[in-house]
Amino acid sequence: MKIRVVLLLLAWLGMLQAQQPSAPKPPLGLPADARLFNGKWYAVILEKANWHVAQTRCKQRGGQLVVIQDEPTQAFIKSLTKLRVWLGATDEKVEGRWIWSDGTEMTFTAWEDGQPNNRDGKEPCLRTGTDGRWCDHPKEWNAYAHVPVVGYICEWKAK
Repeated sequence: MKIRVVLLLLAWLGMLQAQQPSAPKPPLGLPADARLFNGKWYAVILEKANWHVAQTRCKQRGGQLVVIQDEPTQAFIKSLTKLRVWLGATDEKVEGRWIWSDGTEMTFTAWEDGQPNNRDGKEPCLRTGTDGRWCDHPKEWNAYAHVPVVGYICEWKAK
């Protein structure tokens, strides 16, 4: 009797798993490991590039460097990687006025303590720290040998 109950439970669990929807696959042209969140696709691209090259490469793929407008998006982006990667904001045009790659002004922030600090007056680009919080950084990925930027995050609107 007990064996029958166990077999029935296992069969029932198998049916439940078969009914679970699989994770959506990214559209053609996006990286195979892109993940969908809140109507946008996101992918971490591990490539050493300066901030402008990263932005250009995202645009060439039909997207842009990631824009983070709220805490849920920040939490999702933080879950993607623990590496230092470029995000899509800069204060290059006006020091202290951070603008996202989609042209919107930064209202939500997730700065590390003491950031942004514009060290040496040469940190106009946004990157993550290993804890997912934000830091300003020079345009070059290897400007500081002890904290290299090893990639970037692109986003695309879901179609």
